[in-house]
Amino acid sequence: MLSKSVKPHIVQDIAVPQIIRLGGISIPEYREEAYHIVLSIDLGNTTTACVIVGTNLASGLTYIIDKKVWMIHSIRPPKKGEEIFGKSLDGTILSRNAVEEHIRDIIKATLKESKIDPSKDLDYLVHTTGLVGQWESDKHINSYLGCLSKGCMDAGIPPSKMRPPMSKDKLPSDDSQFSLMDRVMYDGAVAGTIPATGLSGRVMIANDMEGDLSLAGIKQGALSTPVDFRNPCVGIDFGTIIDGRFTEAVPKGRDDPYARTTGCIIGLGGAIADALTRGTGEVDPIIGTAREFFGDNIISGYFSKKESKRIRNYVDSVHELIKVEEVAHNHTHVGLVPIDPSIAENMKIKIFGVDAGENFNGHDALMEIGMEVFRKEGRKGFTELVDRVMSRTALRLIRVAAEKKVFTGDMAIGFSGRAIMSGRKPEYVLEGVINSEQYRDPVDRMVFVSSALPRGAALMARCMSGLGNPKKPIGGCRGEACILGRRKRFQNM
Repeated sequence: MLSKSVKPHIVQDIAVPQIIRLGGISIPEYREEAYHIVLSIDLGNTTTACVIVGTNLASGLTYIIDKKVWMIHSIRPPKKGEEIFGKSLDGTILSRNAVEEHIRDIIKATLKESKIDPSKDLDYLVHTTGLVGQWESDKHINSYLGCLSKGCMDAGIPPSKMRPPMSKDKLPSDDSQFSLMDRVMYDGAVAGTIPATGLSGRVMIANDMEGDLSLAGIKQGALSTPVDFRNPCVGIDFGTIIDGRFTEAVPKGRDDPYARTTGCIIGLGGAIADALTRGTGEVDPIIGTAREFFGDNIISGYFSKKESKRIRNYVDSVHELIKVEEVAHNHTHVGLVPIDPSIAENMKIKIFGVDAGENFNGHDALMEIGMEVFRKEGRKGFTELVDRVMSRTALRLIRVAAEKKVFTGDMAIGFSGRAIMSGRKPEYVLEGVINSEQYRDPVDRMVFVSSALPRGAALMARCMSGLGNPKKPIGGCRGEACILGRRKRFQNM
């Protein structure tokens, strides 16, 4: 059982510091100091998240300026004659016009509340989508992204804020003094790691970009903890759909200083918790979510007793339905998530998948277990069930990757996402890793980071503008210096 003196490192959203003036007037720090401000908009399978992130360029610390999360099922139904181009994982039908309006409205609401001027204050906008309901080709994903772009522009975002700067003199004056664009160029790496698909730009997994950005965001969040979360590492984002990345230790003799992705994680994340929760009768049986039932709060403190036998038996039953395994390169879907197996094979990347049955055909069986536990054990027992199920899923992923030699004991582990960053899941995961005895120092090898995707989007924008902070390095390998010198030598070869 986990000692009360041992707690996981958890990085929650932190508001921008306020400067207090005479008369008690408070001013956000970004109004007077050099900040890089990025808006991230992500259209997911359950929610749309619009987050404005600000990074103090002098300190390298990142704060959340404003954040709004809207449910996908709140998007209006398609009108007669509108183009239907997709659906969410729960079957919500999406038309192009409805999604554009949804994106426009959430961005406008976030900008209004934050008082951020998109022309004067905003440095960059990054849009992503994790929708997988009808993604089958590059054409489909490009259609989604084009729809997001239109919604952003309709919200008043200048097109120039959606393109990277081409030179240092194109940056605002407060940014340019911190930029290293005149010393190193942006060559596609984010946070010291080449994206999973190399630099080809081809999409391997439906939520491909989210995996790379979430890993970068975990690296950024870890700066405020004792954890040196640099390569080699694994980052796992438990959204509705799970994504994740394993990275290597950069070989000493390699010319370039960037880590490669050695493994990806795809499949079901919060969708498993959602299916269990739909059986309780407390949420909609078709589109209800665990987030609506539990909220997003992390519960601190420790149970005074071990996992109850009754709940453990139910958890065992759930995990008889859940598959966690290496995905063969001839598969085209895992848990309804489409993949292009040829890219993974060419890149020599192992893919690890999470499913419930075959392409989520275990959904109804999960609902039945959720219904039984809620009826017999009440809210407290059901809460423990979901926390134990999701934490065991995380631990199984690590174990399977270790068996396949992709995860090793010198890696740091980072988590993000609603299905692992709530309840007592972080402490259960930490307890499981401690009990596995894979690490000499497990506590300082593990971090849980909220809002990893928008943090990663902001970090990518900073990479494009050369706004790294050598005193707080994110790229490179654990225990080593900033890779700026190696990047300069490599780019001048």
